[in-house]
Amino acid sequence: MNSREHRFDTMPVEVGKHLVPEEKRPREGFREHRVPRWIYRVALILALCALGVLGWYNRENLAPENAWQWLKSNIVGVGIGDGFPRTFSGSTVEPGNFLSLNKNVAFASDTSLALYNPTGKELLNIQHSYSSPVLRAGGAHLMLYNLGGKNCMLETAGGDSLKPSIDQNILGGAVAANGRSALITEADGYCGKLTAYDSSAQVVSRYWFSDYYPTAVALNPSGTKAAVTGVSAKEGNLVSAVYIIDLTSGKIVQPAAVCSGNLLSVAFWETESSVAAIGDTGAVFLDLSSGLKRDFDFDGSQLTAFCADGGRVALGLMPYEGSEDQSFLVLDASGGKIFSKRFSGKILSVSLSGQTAAVLSKGKVSFFSLASADDSGKTEDAGDDACAVALKDESSAYVLGISEVRCVNRW
Repeated sequence: MNSREHRFDTMPVEVGKHLVPEEKRPREGFREHRVPRWIYRVALILALCALGVLGWYNRENLAPENAWQWLKSNIVGVGIGDGFPRTFSGSTVEPGNFLSLNKNVAFASDTSLALYNPTGKELLNIQHSYSSPVLRAGGAHLMLYNLGGKNCMLETAGGDSLKPSIDQNILGGAVAANGRSALITEADGYCGKLTAYDSSAQVVSRYWFSDYYPTAVALNPSGTKAAVTGVSAKEGNLVSAVYIIDLTSGKIVQPAAVCSGNLLSVAFWETESSVAAIGDTGAVFLDLSSGLKRDFDFDGSQLTAFCADGGRVALGLMPYEGSEDQSFLVLDASGGKIFSKRFSGKILSVSLSGQTAAVLSKGKVSFFSLASADDSGKTEDAGDDACAVALKDESSAYVLGISEVRCVNRW
């Protein structure tokens, strides 16, 4: 062999495997279009702005202690349960002790406090010995206190449990979304006392009432202000007052509003600039920024059910005892009527979520869209023993029966 000749050992080549298919070959005159880089930059800036806005509106919940609590609550809440209905221990659950929070359902019977996620997975089941348990919620936080007693517990789905110090009988309580809480109690030599606690259940401030006996309390979302209702008798008539207390200033306050009748409940809206108080003969709406007060009179009708959520109040009103004709009303933050319906049968319970309202009457749950004033609603069976409803979201609701919790779908 010639020294300049080289031999290469070769193998057969399947030519077809190495040919570019006709349809994948670049066509003549065809140019591939790429998205300009500036579009990616604009999209990134918009996404960061959106995250910034969300962060601002949720700044209280993004504090280190609240972020950790949120993480724990959601980790525990992940999981699939056996669905609904779920039976509960104890013999009774008062309708007011049946709540929906973050799509979970919480309720307090005469022997236990329970929390279930939307699939029916049990997140909490705590035994108690309270003779008159009352359940309140704020964000992922639950408060259970013994009305007329000296016991209270603060719980979360993440398993945290706190017990604030209490030296007098409890008259009412509230917990904010960031874990701060408040209790109104009896007080020697006074009509009552308000005690405010931080998220670790440590006392941060106290206020004493000398003119009105406190009946209910609500906190703003940050837990820095409290709205307290109180009752007294003047010239033989029942008179109520609403106090707005800055828990960080320590200033002595005067009632922000005085009205006739007995105020049963109070709500502090998320805007932190308005308060609503619901009584047995009417409701009071306060705009804290302008100082304006608006009364909504029930015109002699009896209050059979109410709830406050998202800057609105829902009411079930009966014109007289035993009447089969009832009214369902929804009022906005200033006391203006935004929705009304007539019902045949006593309204037992009402609930609000987003633009949806739910009404429980005669073993049926009726769902209404608040976006449409003439919405005829959609009615589903709730069970003859149903006594309370709590919207899980805008498409379904939890229903409380005699011995079980059910879920009713709107669609």
